[in-house]
Amino acid sequence: MSASTVLPLGVVLMLALIATTFHRRLPPRIATRTLLTTISVVIAAALPTVWLVSLGFVTHVPLLGQGFAWCTDPFGTRHRVPVWAGATALLVSAIGAVRAFGVLRVHRLLRHDRFGGVEIVAHDEAFAYTLPGAGGRVVLSDSLVGLLDPREYAVVVAHESAHARHRHDRVLLVARLGEAMVPAIRPLSNRLRFSLERWADDAAARQCGDRPFVARTLAKVALHGSSPSELLGFTGLGVNARVAALLAPARGAPRRAALALIWVAIALSGALAVLQLHHLSELLAGFCPG
Repeated sequence: MSASTVLPLGVVLMLALIATTFHRRLPPRIATRTLLTTISVVIAAALPTVWLVSLGFVTHVPLLGQGFAWCTDPFGTRHRVPVWAGATALLVSAIGAVRAFGVLRVHRLLRHDRFGGVEIVAHDEAFAYTLPGAGGRVVLSDSLVGLLDPREYAVVVAHESAHARHRHDRVLLVARLGEAMVPAIRPLSNRLRFSLERWADDAAARQCGDRPFVARTLAKVALHGSSPSELLGFTGLGVNARVAALLAPARGAPRRAALALIWVAIALSGALAVLQLHHLSELLAGFCPG
């Protein structure tokens, strides 16, 4: 397998991490869209690479390789793939498929498309989260409700309702699927989750008109609460940084030059992803020779 097949992925990952380094300095909406675009580009570049290396490895496995002889020319797999690289790519592909199926299965079980509003359930742990789906169902435990005064309760509900109103569950699903199939994007996925929580924090602050109060409520709930990793919860990722962001002045529009540099890096990543997809198109052409 030539370096031209694998090298672009490393460059894409590097550009993606550089492009999103300043995500905390961006308004949450812009940061979320930037990170979602970046993750989609990295997935488009990474999956063909992993599949190419896996296929190149399998074509030279005794007995199995004979069944893949049709793909050696379109894929350029005449040269052997190192065992460590091929076996790793094959393992990542298999585990990624299983994990992605698990993510979809959990999402389908939790999905709630019928409108339900706020539901309070009996539970010893203090938590608040939003179920995926168009229903916008917000779930709070009675333990959490018992900790809150009416204003704090309104903040938590406003935060979770923002997740539901803007369908953040769909953005989270993309990130979780990408992380399942390409573990290397976990840092990008965490940055995206953080931006989603900041988005909901800002929405709650606008609704109640008191950013410091929202920050205090977040800190109070974080001391007692928990949040499932599969869902968007009030005490999600990066509580300390979110409290600091709420206590600071609200972010305005970023400078055009800074935003332009970010999108240039993302555009370069996209160009390299297209290069990877070109290799995949050659494989598809191999199914229909002549």
